[in-house]
Amino acid sequence: MHSSENKSKLPLNIRILVGIAGLPSIVLAYMLVVTVIHEGITDISAFEVVYSIIGVVALYIAITGKRLF
Repeated sequence: MHSSENKSKLPLNIRILVGIAGLPSIVLAYMLVVTVIHEGITDISAFEVVYSIIGVVALYIAITGKRLF
């Protein structure tokens, strides 16, 4: 019998796909941090920030396997 904790986790193959799909967003997040350090925040658009946050959430889902919604 499965416990309630195992039911709420995503299958491993889905977690791997989400992690791979989130990698470009993580790279963008790194690039944004470097840009803020060297050039300031004025060169960053809102779309880039949102895309990076989505990547961080995707990586969190891939690592923990928890469903956020």
